[in-house]
Amino acid sequence: MPSKRRLLLIDSSDSARAILFKEISDRAPDLDIIACANGKEAMTAVKRYEFEIITTGISLPDIDGYELIEQIRQTPKNKETAIFVVSGDTEPRIVGGDMEDTDAVTAYFDKADGTKPLVNFILNFLGTHNELPVRILYVDKSATSTAITTGILEKNGIEYFHFRDADAVIEFLKQDLAANGSCSIDVMITDLMLASDVNGYELIQTIRNELELDYLALPILLMTIEPGEDERTDFTAIFGAGTNDFITKPIGEEDLLTRLQTLVNIKRQSEALNP
Repeated sequence: MPSKRRLLLIDSSDSARAILFKEISDRAPDLDIIACANGKEAMTAVKRYEFEIITTGISLPDIDGYELIEQIRQTPKNKETAIFVVSGDTEPRIVGGDMEDTDAVTAYFDKADGTKPLVNFILNFLGTHNELPVRILYVDKSATSTAITTGILEKNGIEYFHFRDADAVIEFLKQDLAANGSCSIDVMITDLMLASDVNGYELIQTIRNELELDYLALPILLMTIEPGEDERTDFTAIFGAGTNDFITKPIGEEDLLTRLQTLVNIKRQSEALNP
């Protein structure tokens, strides 16, 4: 990922570029946005900078959009950058004789859907969407640990739902799925030891297998204790259960927020690519 977050907008329409530039700038002021009107300008930019997202139209004045994508994929800095095709014609096309289209084009966006959905789509993918609240499902039986963790969440304005046992969590998720058609929770944090016969590992396995919520649909952060000097962290058990990441107690605010941001970004990127 580039040290400075950059977005490249390629569109032959001056008005479309200006509107998109302004709306994204207003909502993501720290994002460096470069707007180009043609393929020549775009290639100059992609050879010089690394971008997190490139959006391009198909009808450019000097090159076909798909030919431009093929050239971008051949540059060292942006060969793996997410590229969105924004066009009235969103039928997938093969890019290059030896390239998989799924490797060349990350996602297609119908221009007829309008600017605001496109802006939401881009910011969702970047993990900087500021309209949807972050919703955390937190499972922990320890009063001390709960006080520390919920204090951090509340201090940072993060909405959370706290439970002490696995059965209540499963029921909550079932109701959430029934009401929304998908999981509305961004991240689940769970301790290993719960107020039930089911431990954290088993809870995660139930969520993954029975509720069929995978790593993208519901990222999970497992809380564990710091291993003793004669012990080792059981990575096989942690990740084998279906955990995205783990954090050791006592939990620090900066570490928790960093891990949550990473997991929320995973969820947002999945939503952007699978609306």
